[in-house]
Amino acid sequence: MALFDVVDLKQHYGNEEPEEFLPTFKDYAAKDIPDVFFCEDEHAEIHNIDGKDVLVVLREATLKEHNSHWEAGAKQNFDTGLYTAFSILYIQVKDYGPKPKVGKQLVIDKKRAYSIKACEEESGIYRMTLERTRQ
Repeated sequence: MALFDVVDLKQHYGNEEPEEFLPTFKDYAAKDIPDVFFCEDEHAEIHNIDGKDVLVVLREATLKEHNSHWEAGAKQNFDTGLYTAFSILYIQVKDYGPKPKVGKQLVIDKKRAYSIKACEEESGIYRMTLERTRQ
């Protein structure tokens, strides 16, 4: 009794034609990112990021009030600021460059400085979580 039937055993010798590549949904979605997600007429806006004008998607997320106390009729909080603003920035890897490190300062529109709290990359897009302390 044979361990394998000849019909079930397929051998590849390397001279066969490669199988045809069939694109997946992820392949189609990755092709659409620059034309759909970063479309200036629909979703993205031009912002100055670290001195360079690029198309980005910027979402102002939340404000978190810091603990403070009232003294002499005014809120007092000298060491940490009054509020922390969190934002999400989507930018194409080709427009930004190498992945930034957590804690790096990022300047948006030459006026607001943020600290990068997290940066993930997927399908050629960086998703940066930004934090800015307001005085």
